[in-house]
Amino acid sequence: MKKLSIIFAMVAVALGFSSCKQEDNPQYHAPTTFTINEPALKNQTFRTSSEMTDAATFDLFCSQPDYGYSAICNYSALVSLDPEAPIEEWVALPNQNSTSAAMSIKTFELGVAINKLLNVVDADDFNARNLGNQEFKCYFKGVCEIPAIEGSKIISSNTVSYDKVMISYAEKLPAWIFICGDVENIESGVANGFTAPSMANYDLYKANFALYEPNDMIGEKLYVGSFNLTPKASALEGATDPDACAQFRFFTELLGWTPEASLGSNEADFFCLPITDKWENGYSGDIVVQGLGNWGVLVTEKKPVTIVVDQLNNKIFVKEGVHEVTFVGRDPEFN
Repeated sequence: MKKLSIIFAMVAVALGFSSCKQEDNPQYHAPTTFTINEPALKNQTFRTSSEMTDAATFDLFCSQPDYGYSAICNYSALVSLDPEAPIEEWVALPNQNSTSAAMSIKTFELGVAINKLLNVVDADDFNARNLGNQEFKCYFKGVCEIPAIEGSKIISSNTVSYDKVMISYAEKLPAWIFICGDVENIESGVANGFTAPSMANYDLYKANFALYEPNDMIGEKLYVGSFNLTPKASALEGATDPDACAQFRFFTELLGWTPEASLGSNEADFFCLPITDKWENGYSGDIVVQGLGNWGVLVTEKKPVTIVVDQLNNKIFVKEGVHEVTFVGRDPEFN
C-alpha cells in the first residue's frame, strides 16, 4: 500500500508538471466559432447623434473566441440594414475601448453608418426622405482579432439587432486644432502674433490658424497645416537666444491663456524649445498636454513650415516648406 501511495503521488506530480507546461506554453490556433450576444435592450427606442463630439453610446457584448489561450484582442462591430447582405456591404463600427469584449459604440458612428447604408447624399436629401421620423431595425455582427497575428480575424457567425433605431443626419467632418504664435496664414497673409486664443477671436482663428484632419484620416486626431513663420524683430543670423526664435504652440479650444486646452513643448509658460537645427530636414518630438511652452525656429525672413500634430500619441512633426502630407499608419510623410 505504501508503494502504491508513492506511485500515485509521483503520477500526480507528473500530471502537475504536464499541466503547468501546457499553461506556460499556450499554443495559438485559429478559432472556428464566434458569436455575439443578443442585446438586452434590443426593443428600446433610441436616436443616433448628429454631433461627432457627442459621447452617447450603445452596447454590444461578445466573448473571446478560442485562440488556444487568453489573448489581448481587438473587438469591433459591423452593421447592416439587411441581415442577408454580403459581408463586404456591412459597415464597420469602432469600439470606444478596442480591447473590451463589452463593446461601447458611439451613436454618432451608428448614425454615420446608417446614413451611408441608405445612400444619403446630404442633409437636404435626408430631410426630403423623412428619414428622421422612421424606426430602423439594425443588424450587427461582432469582429475579433489579435493585433499583428495574420489570420486571427473572425466575424461572428450570428447576427443580433436593435429593433427601434431612429437616426439623425450625420456625417464625419475633419476636426481641427489651432496654432498660436509668430505665424502667418500663407494664403490670406493674416498674422497671428500671439493673438489671445479666446472665443472672441474664434472667427479669426478658424479662418486662418486651424490645422485639420485629412479627409481620409477623419477621427484619427492627426492634424495638418502649413503656415509662414514670421521673424522676431530681434532675429539675427547666428542668434542663440531662444527668445529670438519665431515661436508657436497649439490650442484644442479657445479658452484663453490657460493650460486646459493647450498643447505645448513644456509645462512652463512661454518656455521656448528651439528646433532650428532640425526643422529643415524634419523635427519630431513630444507634446506636453496642458503645456504652455512653445517650439521655436530662428528665421530672419518669412519661412513656410508644415506641421503635423498627433494628439492621440502626443507627438509633433515639423518640416520646413509647404508639403503634401500622407501617412503610413500614424507616421507622416512630407511629400
